[in-house]
Amino acid sequence: MRCHTLFNTMEEEDFKGQFSQCLAPNIRKFSYFPDYVDQNLDLFRDKKVLMYCTGGIRCERASAYLLSKEVCKEVYQLKGGIHKYLESFPDGFYRGKLFVFDERYAISSNADVISECRYCSAPWDQYQLCTTLFCCQLVLSCPACRVAGRTACCAACQSKDLRQEEESGATGPAQIKEECECTDQRPRIPQDVP
Repeated sequence: MRCHTLFNTMEEEDFKGQFSQCLAPNIRKFSYFPDYVDQNLDLFRDKKVLMYCTGGIRCERASAYLLSKEVCKEVYQLKGGIHKYLESFPDGFYRGKLFVFDERYAISSNADVISECRYCSAPWDQYQLCTTLFCCQLVLSCPACRVAGRTACCAACQSKDLRQEEESGATGPAQIKEECECTDQRPRIPQDVP
């Protein structure tokens, strides 16, 4: 039985990089984290857990929630998150890029590409905004797929892209939404295999 668990508390967008052999739930939003933990308590039972996130803030909330479940032996956090880790250990064990919350989208200390194009699964780690009008989601779409017109965050947005262009001209600008309508179609809690 493994007694240590390295746990990535970052959201789906953040999966451009990670430590190897970590538990990385593919949750769309951090607000889904409690449900993920509640449905996967056995993954943490009697283990020491080291959590990490971009800057440490989500780990504070995540570790408090996990500790409240009283299943872990101990819960630790990577102080300052991956951002501080990369400053201190640029050649360390973190592979890929770190998602950041500004126009850069990512920073890196290595050339590893561990994410992939959402359409063809080719190695790719350059985010761009969904091209559907008024959708603010990020999408990993490689140059070949972008040339082929696959530039939306999901199939629903891809199919409605042309309709929205026509409708927006006739009725004026629509409201920008925090998340895409297709987010509701994604599973809230992924089923991980321990």
